[in-house]
Amino acid sequence: MFCLGMKQQLMFRFTISLFILFFAGLLPLFSQLQEVNLFDLINSKDHSPIERIETNAISLQSNSPHYTITGYNLSHLGVWEKKKEGNRNEENIIDLTPSTLYYISIAVETNNSKKDTIWNIPFITRSVSSGDILVYFNSSINEDVSNGSSPFSTSGTTIRNAIIQKIDDAQVSVDVAAYNINRSDIVQALNRAANRGVRVRYIAEGENANTALNTSLAFNVLKRDDEDGIMHHKFLIIDASQEMDSWLITGSTNLTTQQIATDNNNAVFIQDQSLAQVFEMEFEEMWGSSTAQPNTNLSRFGQFKKDNTPKWLMVGDVPVEIYFSPSDNTSFHISQALLNAEESIALALLLFTFNPLANSVIQKHHQGLNVRGLINDIDASGSRYQALLNNGVNVHANSVPNIQLHHKYAIIDAESNAENPKVITGSHNWTNRAENHNDENTLIIHDIDIANIFRQEFEARWCQIVSNDCFVSSIDELFSYSENSWHLYPNPTTDVVYIERKERTAESTNRINYSLFSSSGRLIKSGLKNNGAANPFSIDLSHYPSGSYFIQIKENDAYQLIHLNVLR
Repeated sequence: MFCLGMKQQLMFRFTISLFILFFAGLLPLFSQLQEVNLFDLINSKDHSPIERIETNAISLQSNSPHYTITGYNLSHLGVWEKKKEGNRNEENIIDLTPSTLYYISIAVETNNSKKDTIWNIPFITRSVSSGDILVYFNSSINEDVSNGSSPFSTSGTTIRNAIIQKIDDAQVSVDVAAYNINRSDIVQALNRAANRGVRVRYIAEGENANTALNTSLAFNVLKRDDEDGIMHHKFLIIDASQEMDSWLITGSTNLTTQQIATDNNNAVFIQDQSLAQVFEMEFEEMWGSSTAQPNTNLSRFGQFKKDNTPKWLMVGDVPVEIYFSPSDNTSFHISQALLNAEESIALALLLFTFNPLANSVIQKHHQGLNVRGLINDIDASGSRYQALLNNGVNVHANSVPNIQLHHKYAIIDAESNAENPKVITGSHNWTNRAENHNDENTLIIHDIDIANIFRQEFEARWCQIVSNDCFVSSIDELFSYSENSWHLYPNPTTDVVYIERKERTAESTNRINYSLFSSSGRLIKSGLKNNGAANPFSIDLSHYPSGSYFIQIKENDAYQLIHLNVLR
């Protein structure tokens, strides 16, 4: 086994310093993007100069109010290309190769007429892989909120078996970066792979027992062994060089019995060569080489790592953002995703101590979004749990005995017909250590079906922990104190219903809470509408099956329940 210690003095880039000032309140909030470092903006998908990525082409688009592209250079072109006169909106770059890493440099003019050049922005073309995204949980889900999508499995045993099967199927390479492991069956599978000629490489965290590695190994292991941070990844890369056999496995699950079988976790299996190669870049930066042998002289962990990987790509038709910590200003991008939420945010987090992200959540709550959260370690040093409660956020502590809520996910706009539903998941706890010291990965997956699958898991955990906000004892109970102030139409409906007040009164408020219940009294959907008493608002039911439902409307202390039929 190899160990790496940090010998150099830590050097902070200007962008990190700016980020700290930003968080300290000395610069405007995240929403004031014109004040953010241009490099961070361009590395953000919403403001990227790359508008579209295909297998053999990309499109540049100056769609940001913060800069205009005036020229570009691609790593393989060798000449500086000015943008075509009269076409400042889009430029197509063609004849590229699928699943290939390129670097593009762009000349820009900022909104204050300053000219600048951003050098060597990495991107990777779309692969020809299947793009399958398989979500696994090891706990129950609430199928009542399904839009027709479902997780691949809700069994920890299935997660373990699927990991072992992917290792057994590997033909070329297996790379593992795992915080802790005590599963000898997974190590045995790695040994089998190495013994049949597969290149196996393993990176572990040096402070952990990693008991399953305390045996005869047919592969090399590198441990991060320093006091500045931890190697907290939980990912495996299978056959990154193969178009149809490359897999990335990531999520919140450590390779231990407790984590796989008992604690609430997720694992995401993605068949995409481009994504596998991006994670391989992160792996080899820590490994220090592209061979089976690690190079401790070139190996970089923590704050020694560079911001050198593509920040978004296409997995099939799904845009996916990828951020590695601490090099990529991950929390900036998480915050942008939160601040772009239109209707709802749901959080399931082991830890929440990073104040800037708490401020983003609180801001969206005060804007009237339906924000809910579940947090496991509410008493951790610096926990933002009480601050969230004090600001009225609907957040609760995990109260299930002997089961740790180990997730690190956020679900954005999964309950609505919003423009850009997404899921944030990975190894990154919402803490300062994860942001600035640990080796972490974060995926932001822009897809309604994946968001809905995670929502099914969230609603099941919510019902376990916040049972009084999940079921009603009977529909009759709701009718017993129902007002008659609201009108719903059309009823029956096939997709969208509109709700409006019959008559505006002096007591009417601008904040309306609504809840959708199944005929059995199970909560399916809830939300909050600002200015709802003044204007009709809509609820999208297009993803729910035909049947009887009940919509409860709450204004101040007044309730109304309306029976609704969905017919198709």
